[in-house]
Amino acid sequence: MSVLTSKGILFGIVAAIIIGSTVGFGLAYATFQSPINDLQTSNTQLKTTLTDLQQSYVSASLKDDKLSNSVSHNIKGTVINFGTATASNIIITVKWYNLGASFHQEIITIPSLEGRAMKDISFSYIFGGSADDFQYTITWS
Repeated sequence: MSVLTSKGILFGIVAAIIIGSTVGFGLAYATFQSPINDLQTSNTQLKTTLTDLQQSYVSASLKDDKLSNSVSHNIKGTVINFGTATASNIIITVKWYNLGASFHQEIITIPSLEGRAMKDISFSYIFGGSADDFQYTITWS
Protein backbone atom coordinates (compact mmCIF):
# COMPACT_ATOMS: atom_id res chain seq x y z
CA MET A 1 0.00 0.00 0.00
CA SER A 2 1.38 3.36 -0.90
CA VAL A 3 1.98 6.16 1.55
CA LEU A 4 -0.63 8.28 -0.23
CA THR A 5 -3.28 5.61 0.20
CA SER A 6 -2.37 5.15 3.87
CA LYS A 7 -2.65 8.90 4.44
CA GLY A 8 -6.00 8.94 2.63
CA ILE A 9 -7.34 6.08 4.75
CA LEU A 10 -6.02 7.74 7.90
CA PHE A 11 -7.58 11.04 6.83
CA GLY A 12 -10.88 9.26 6.14
CA ILE A 13 -10.86 7.59 9.55
CA VAL A 14 -10.07 10.89 11.32
CA ALA A 15 -12.76 12.68 9.29
CA ALA A 16 -15.30 9.95 10.11
CA ILE A 17 -14.46 10.21 13.82
CA ILE A 18 -14.83 14.00 13.78
CA ILE A 19 -18.09 13.92 11.80
CA GLY A 20 -19.47 11.11 13.97
CA SER A 21 -18.53 12.99 17.13
CA THR A 22 -20.14 16.19 15.84
CA VAL A 23 -23.35 14.40 14.86
CA GLY A 24 -23.37 12.50 18.15
CA PHE A 25 -22.87 15.72 20.11
CA GLY A 26 -25.65 17.39 18.15
CA LEU A 27 -28.03 14.53 18.92
CA ALA A 28 -27.03 14.49 22.58
CA TYR A 29 -27.46 18.26 22.80
CA ALA A 30 -30.93 18.08 21.24
CA THR A 31 -31.89 15.21 23.54
CA PHE A 32 -30.86 17.01 26.73
CA GLN A 33 -31.74 20.60 25.83
CA SER A 34 -35.50 20.25 26.48
CA PRO A 35 -35.09 18.80 30.00
CA ILE A 36 -32.50 21.49 30.75
CA ASN A 37 -34.94 24.19 29.64
CA ASP A 38 -37.66 22.60 31.81
CA LEU A 39 -35.33 22.59 34.82
CA GLN A 40 -34.42 26.23 34.25
CA THR A 41 -38.11 27.16 34.09
CA SER A 42 -38.84 25.20 37.28
CA ASN A 43 -35.90 26.87 39.00
CA THR A 44 -37.22 30.32 38.07
CA GLN A 45 -40.71 29.43 39.35
CA LEU A 46 -39.31 28.10 42.63
CA LYS A 47 -37.27 31.26 43.15
CA THR A 48 -40.40 33.36 42.57
CA THR A 49 -42.38 31.24 45.06
CA LEU A 50 -39.58 31.53 47.63
CA THR A 51 -39.48 35.31 47.20
CA ASP A 52 -43.27 35.47 47.62
CA LEU A 53 -43.14 33.39 50.80
CA GLN A 54 -40.41 35.56 52.25
CA GLN A 55 -42.90 38.41 52.08
CA SER A 56 -46.23 38.47 53.89
CA TYR A 57 -49.25 36.52 52.64
CA VAL A 58 -52.42 36.85 54.70
CA SER A 59 -55.49 34.67 54.48
CA ALA A 60 -58.45 34.02 56.73
CA SER A 61 -61.18 31.53 57.48
CA LEU A 62 -64.22 33.31 58.88
CA LYS A 63 -67.82 32.38 59.54
CA ASP A 64 -70.94 34.11 60.81
CA ASP A 65 -72.28 31.98 63.67
CA LYS A 66 -75.71 33.58 63.43
CA LEU A 67 -76.06 34.21 59.73
CA SER A 68 -79.84 33.81 59.63
CA ASN A 69 -80.43 35.95 62.73
CA SER A 70 -81.82 39.33 61.74
CA VAL A 71 -80.22 41.27 64.62
CA SER A 72 -76.95 39.79 65.92
CA HIS A 73 -74.08 38.51 63.78
CA ASN A 74 -70.98 36.90 65.31
CA ILE A 75 -67.92 36.74 63.09
CA LYS A 76 -65.40 34.17 64.28
CA GLY A 77 -62.36 32.69 62.64
CA THR A 78 -58.62 32.75 62.16
CA VAL A 79 -56.34 35.11 60.27
CA ILE A 80 -53.05 33.56 59.12
CA ASN A 81 -49.86 35.06 57.73
CA PHE A 82 -48.29 32.29 55.64
CA GLY A 83 -45.26 34.41 54.68
CA THR A 84 -42.18 35.09 56.77
CA ALA A 85 -42.40 38.90 56.85
CA THR A 86 -44.70 40.78 59.22
CA ALA A 87 -47.97 41.91 57.63
CA SER A 88 -49.09 45.40 58.62
CA ASN A 89 -52.38 47.28 58.34
CA ILE A 90 -54.53 44.20 57.78
CA ILE A 91 -58.02 45.24 56.75
CA ILE A 92 -60.83 42.71 56.48
CA THR A 93 -63.96 44.03 54.79
CA VAL A 94 -67.00 41.92 55.71
CA LYS A 95 -70.23 42.28 53.69
CA TRP A 96 -73.59 40.68 54.37
CA TYR A 97 -75.97 39.85 51.54
CA ASN A 98 -79.65 39.07 51.20
CA LEU A 99 -80.83 37.52 47.93
CA GLY A 100 -77.51 38.49 46.31
CA ALA A 101 -77.65 42.17 47.26
CA SER A 102 -75.15 43.65 49.71
CA PHE A 103 -76.92 45.44 52.53
CA HIS A 104 -74.40 45.81 55.39
CA GLN A 105 -70.62 46.17 55.67
CA GLU A 106 -68.13 46.21 58.55
CA ILE A 107 -64.37 46.75 58.64
CA ILE A 108 -62.08 44.67 60.87
CA THR A 109 -58.55 46.02 61.34
CA ILE A 110 -55.53 44.19 62.68
CA PRO A 111 -52.46 46.42 63.15
CA SER A 112 -49.91 43.69 62.39
CA LEU A 113 -49.37 39.95 62.27
CA GLU A 114 -45.90 38.41 62.39
CA GLY A 115 -44.77 36.01 59.70
CA ARG A 116 -45.88 32.39 60.09
CA ALA A 117 -48.36 33.41 62.78
CA MET A 118 -52.10 33.18 63.22
CA LYS A 119 -54.65 35.14 65.22
CA ASP A 120 -58.11 34.04 66.29
CA ILE A 121 -60.72 36.78 65.95
CA SER A 122 -64.27 37.22 67.20
CA PHE A 123 -66.50 40.23 66.56
CA SER A 124 -70.23 40.79 67.15
CA TYR A 125 -72.35 43.18 65.13
CA ILE A 126 -75.97 44.17 65.59
CA PHE A 127 -77.87 45.49 62.58
CA GLY A 128 -81.32 45.11 61.07
CA GLY A 129 -82.08 42.93 58.11
CA SER A 130 -81.85 39.23 57.48
CA ALA A 131 -78.71 37.91 55.76
CA ASP A 132 -78.45 34.71 53.77
CA ASP A 133 -74.75 35.10 52.88
CA PHE A 134 -71.64 37.00 53.85
CA GLN A 135 -68.28 37.46 52.16
CA TYR A 136 -65.00 39.10 53.07
CA THR A 137 -61.89 40.50 51.43
CA ILE A 138 -58.46 41.04 52.98
CA THR A 139 -55.80 43.64 52.21
CA TRP A 140 -52.48 44.28 53.96
CA SER A 141 -49.13 45.96 53.49
